[in-house]
This record gives sequence, structure tokens and C-alpha cells, in this order.
Amino acid sequence: MSENPARILIIDDEQLVLEVLASFLEDSGFSVLQADNGALGLDLISWEQPDLVMCDLRMPDMDGLNVLEQITRDYPELPVLVVSGLGGMNDAIQALKLGAWDYVTKPIEDMAILEHAVRRALERARLRRENREHREHLEAINEQLRQTLRRLQEDESAARRIQFQLLPENDKVYRSYRFNRHLLTSQYLSGDFVDYFAIDGEHLGFYIADVSGHGVSSAFVTVMLKSYIGRYRELHRQNRDRGILNPAETLGRLNREIFSCHMDKYLTIFYGVIEWGTNRLRYSSGGQFPFPILFDGEKASFLGKKSLPIGLFDFASYQTESIQLPPMFSLVLLSDGILETLPQVNLREKQAFLLETVQNVDLGLASLIQALGLDQVGPLPDDVTLLLVERAA
Repeated sequence: MSENPARILIIDDEQLVLEVLASFLEDSGFSVLQADNGALGLDLISWEQPDLVMCDLRMPDMDGLNVLEQITRDYPELPVLVVSGLGGMNDAIQALKLGAWDYVTKPIEDMAILEHAVRRALERARLRRENREHREHLEAINEQLRQTLRRLQEDESAARRIQFQLLPENDKVYRSYRFNRHLLTSQYLSGDFVDYFAIDGEHLGFYIADVSGHGVSSAFVTVMLKSYIGRYRELHRQNRDRGILNPAETLGRLNREIFSCHMDKYLTIFYGVIEWGTNRLRYSSGGQFPFPILFDGEKASFLGKKSLPIGLFDFASYQTESIQLPPMFSLVLLSDGILETLPQVNLREKQAFLLETVQNVDLGLASLIQALGLDQVGPLPDDVTLLLVERAA
């Protein structure tokens, strides 16, 4: 049993039965409350909020079926086991119709049967409670999305503020890993987004994304993206699903969900998961370009390969790649808006310039911004987003 044993209320007018059942259940690790009549039992439910009720059917003053009817009406999630030796099959059927979770006949020849019924009912109640809490959580997320969409549609300047409020804290350190971000938005509402977060005690996740187009609809997709990732993290936290640790599975889910929205929007994304203990990176790319640049202190190289965007094709599939990160490294992720700010003539020259810059600049967010000329650009034709992930001593 757990540190806080389940609390069981026994309602029975026979004192000997109360004592025998209470003694057995306490020996099995439960905490037991007793009531020798239905009215007292209902009061104890209100005062003590037990986890499960065991109730006899034939009692003076208030019949067990009446007690059961009131419990299922007022406390619909509270499991009730009927334990009775009178009435036979008809009473069992009536009790189950009124909401009893199980029916055990007296005399109980094998107490293990009773314990099994109790534990099964408690487990079922736990699962129902967790499912309800999960639904409530998803409903709350959906309501937040609806409210955010209304605000996005009402005021684009407000939308820009909302979007920036969703960004993670800058210069964030998780153990020895440091994350910095920089967003330069165009004259339209941004479709770029970044996020980074601890998944659990052993992993952290991060991504950079670029939604097609601009304006409210593109910004709304970034809100959806953060919501979906938040849902996957919550499922992992509840030990219901470990998909957030698998980059390819995460991108596959995002692709199906965004494609099914029929918003005529797609996005590119690079999603990575770092395992703290081994300093290993698992990642997957959904059409992200330019590729992230990994610098090990001596040489800079592109990380990733061509892949399909998210939300454009329902048949798209993604691969998880894995690399052992250097003991000290810098990982630079850029949205494709950077390519339009560079003076080089063709794409090959632009990529070479990016590698050379990362390799030769004393890396840090401020120096990288300066080296890329992002501190002096005028009005931008597209958003430019930079995410810097570093591991230091």
C-alpha cells in the first residue's frame, strides 16, 4: 500500500460483522471507518470523504438500497461495494442498477475475495479519476486556445504580445546546458517560435519552428504547437505516454494533428532531446532549413538532413537521429529568414558563411547577433529567429 492507505467506510448494523470486516481490512493495510446505520454512514461520507464504501442492504431505519441511491446521486465517483446475505439475486441486480460497483454475499467464506473486490474497485476509481483530470486538463488547454484565438483576432498588436509571452525565459540554464534565444520579427505577425524545457529528471527538450506565412493565422499555429507539445509533456508526466522522448514520434503526431486542422498552414521544425546523464542528443527534423550548426570547439558542421515539413502531407514520416555530443559544444539553430539578410549571392555561399561565422566567432548570443549583422538590419522581409544551446563546464 502507499504511505496514505485507502480509507474504507463500512456501514452495517451488525456489530460483529463490523468488527470482523474492520479487523481484516486493517490487517490488509487499509484505514477503516465504521457506521452501524445508514444515516451515520452518510454523515461520515460527508465528514471524512472515504475512498470506498462497503454497505449492507438490510438495515433498520434506512435501507441499504436507499443509502446506495443517495451515495451514487451525491458522490457519483465514490465506489460502493454491497456486502449482504439477504435478498439473493434480485437484490444484487437492484443494487448494481442503483450504481453499486460490486456485490459480495455473506457469509464471506474466503476473505481474499473481498480484498480483491476492494482493490479492484479502488483501482477502477483511480483510473476514472485520472481520466477525468486528464479530460479537464485538455478542456482547460482548449479553452485557453479559444481565448487566445479571440484575442489574436481582435488585436494584432495584442497578438504579438501574447506570442512573446509564450516564449521561454531567456538565458535559461538546466544543469550545465544554457539556452539563449533571439527573435527579430518582420513587419507582420511572426510565424517563428522556439521553446526549451525539462521533460523529466533525465531529459530536456527544445525546438525551433517556422510557420508558413505571416499574420494572425500563422501566429495561431505557433500557439497550437506549444499547446500540443505541452499536452505530450503532460502525458509523459502522468506516465501515460513516453512519446515526447522520441523526436520522430513527436513530429509524426504534430504532422497528423496540424494536417487534420485543415488550416492551409504548415511549419518546419527541429526537435531535440538531450539526455543529461550521457550528454547524448536525439533529434528529428521536419523540413527545418538551414540545418542546425554544431560547434565542438574546433570545427563547425551542419546537423540534419532533408525532410518534409509538418502539416503539409498526411503521409510524411520522420526519422530520429542520435549523436554523442562533445563534452563542450555550441549548437546554433536559425530560421530561414537569416538567408534573406545575408549579402552572399547564392545558397552555397550563405551556408559557408554561416559555418565560418560559428566556427570563428567567440560564441555567445550577443557576439553571434553582431557577427551575423542582425544588430543593424532594417525592416525584415521575414522573421529571423536564433536559438543557441551551449554546454559549459
